[in-house]
Amino acid sequence: MSNDKYINPELPGGFRDYLPENMIVRQAMCDKIRGVFERFGFLPLDTPGIEKTEVLTGGDANFRMHMFNVSLNGEDEDLALRFDLTVPLARVMSQYSEQLQKPFKRYQMGKVWRGERSQAGRFKEFMQFDADIVGSARISADAEIVALMYEVMTTLGLKDFIIKINNRKILNGLSDFVGYEKDLNTNVLRIMDKMDKIGWSGVEKELVEAIKLNKEQLKKIKEFLDIGSDFKKAYELMEGSTEAKEGLDELKEMIDNIKSLGVPEKYYKIDFSVARGLGYYTGPVFETTLTDLPAIGSVMSGGRYDDLVTRFSAQNLPAVGTSVGVDRLFVAMEKLGLIKKSKTLVKAVVLNFDKGAEDYCQKIVAELRKNGIASEIYLGKEENIKGQLAYALIQEIPVVLIAGEKEKEAKTVQIKNIVTRTQTEVQFKD
Repeated sequence: MSNDKYINPELPGGFRDYLPENMIVRQAMCDKIRGVFERFGFLPLDTPGIEKTEVLTGGDANFRMHMFNVSLNGEDEDLALRFDLTVPLARVMSQYSEQLQKPFKRYQMGKVWRGERSQAGRFKEFMQFDADIVGSARISADAEIVALMYEVMTTLGLKDFIIKINNRKILNGLSDFVGYEKDLNTNVLRIMDKMDKIGWSGVEKELVEAIKLNKEQLKKIKEFLDIGSDFKKAYELMEGSTEAKEGLDELKEMIDNIKSLGVPEKYYKIDFSVARGLGYYTGPVFETTLTDLPAIGSVMSGGRYDDLVTRFSAQNLPAVGTSVGVDRLFVAMEKLGLIKKSKTLVKAVVLNFDKGAEDYCQKIVAELRKNGIASEIYLGKEENIKGQLAYALIQEIPVVLIAGEKEKEAKTVQIKNIVTRTQTEVQFKD
């Protein structure tokens, strides 16, 4: 076949491969996250990557998320790839409600797909790792999620991060304070949520162009964004909104709970500008950013979404949860030098250079595996010890076992420790 007939082995933009040296540490990272989730009492769940489009959009003709539509030959169903793991969870809670004990604490890891513009830390296909509590309206459940977020970050070795906390009820009262129509609130909050990326000048420009706010209204939004974590000022500004006051009361209760759960104060703060982009949040919202890499955006975020299950049934199932952006966090940890790559999981390799002793070498590797040691027998084209030893060095395998016909006859094995540069002979039975 001539070269011009070869297919270009190139990935589409926004996607990436994880080769073994990345995949090993990525899996280790996910194992640590899973360990924290299970320690907090969350149970595993899995759902299909493809859902009915109506399930994902909630039947909203103006749904803004850029989804990947799926076409199956010979089938008329309107399908799409899931863009998060929360909407599928809401479907599951409606479909299997009688089988699941409430509150239901679930965790799920899986790929999701969004047609976003590719940039640093943002991919069209990425892994999410979620934890949610469904069936509890207690503010202590929201505090539990924040404690979980703190535990995940510290378990991964991150020390410079902040969990920003707000409440959508406060933001719902913004229209009363600023003086615009309440049905514009979703678009106003979506623009405000870009504050970290485009700054106030960018937010101000979009609010004028998209929402047509006047100077006085812009001044009030800026005043609101400048509150910081000043509860007293927030109560003063939002005194005309009962819903906003309720949100502030919930935040105060939540902070007390977070303190009781042992989360150090330096790792969380109230930030009244945090809106979270998805429209289904109904109460507290949270997002975690890395103080050393703010430009990479939120690496673990979530909030309360009490109305999502009502898309599918009349059940009232309050819920709160969080999601780890595994791929974005992996990129961030790479940049911070927190990813220690490894070329292999193998702890020992048995060299295979003597045809007359190949069966003996196979018995050696079988014995190692039986005793729980990750090991392999050399299967490459090199036929001498030197060439096979070079393979072990390149792969950074710490222990090499050597056995030819002489060792087979004596029922011994030469064990070479690459790290300590020592070699010893032992009996096969040992």
